[in-house]
Amino acid sequence: MFEVRLWLSKQGRIKYVSHLDMFRLMQRAVRRAEIPLWYTEGFNPHPYISFLLALSLGTEGLREPVDIRIVDDMTPEEIKNRLNGAMPEGLKIEAVTTPVYKPAAIAFGSYRVYYGGVTESELFDALTCGELTCEKSGKKGNKKIVKTVNVSEHIKSFEIRAEDGKTVLDVVLPAGSVFNLNPQQLTCAVSARLGRDITAQRVIRLGLLTDENKPFE
Repeated sequence: MFEVRLWLSKQGRIKYVSHLDMFRLMQRAVRRAEIPLWYTEGFNPHPYISFLLALSLGTEGLREPVDIRIVDDMTPEEIKNRLNGAMPEGLKIEAVTTPVYKPAAIAFGSYRVYYGGVTESELFDALTCGELTCEKSGKKGNKKIVKTVNVSEHIKSFEIRAEDGKTVLDVVLPAGSVFNLNPQQLTCAVSARLGRDITAQRVIRLGLLTDENKPFE
């Protein structure tokens, strides 16, 4: 048994498929591709497939890591070709590699957001105001709570530009097991700051980064 890391792109209409349905979809694709998966032991064995960081509904991904364990020797190219032959439209295995980092090493997500209804200067002023807040659900003991988060404190880096009549934001936000902030929450915070709704017309996760700002591999 050995572990491989699939790098999955998710684009187009399939971005509206939920994380739970993505897991089921991947199980079916692996079976159709006849990949010899390793199964967990116990009363209810199931194939080992692990999406390392869920995508928010409506967000596209260019390089999403999915770990699987297989029981027979197969080349990365064979795994890639078999799976791509079983994938639905919008999903593609871009690469198959040996894992370098453990999932806990994920610290940030790199995103590209295409906005309508906001200018470059308005977006820049909002992101640099120092008091950009949103409500975020969390836990206090065993109770679920809603807390106010200062988004400004968690933006690692950003760049803004104009492209085809849209305002485009490239931004790095916290991700992983410690703290998460997604572009939808950032958009809500900017809307509240401006006093009007702005629209994220397209959101793409470009990749994941470690705490040292290295690409997660």
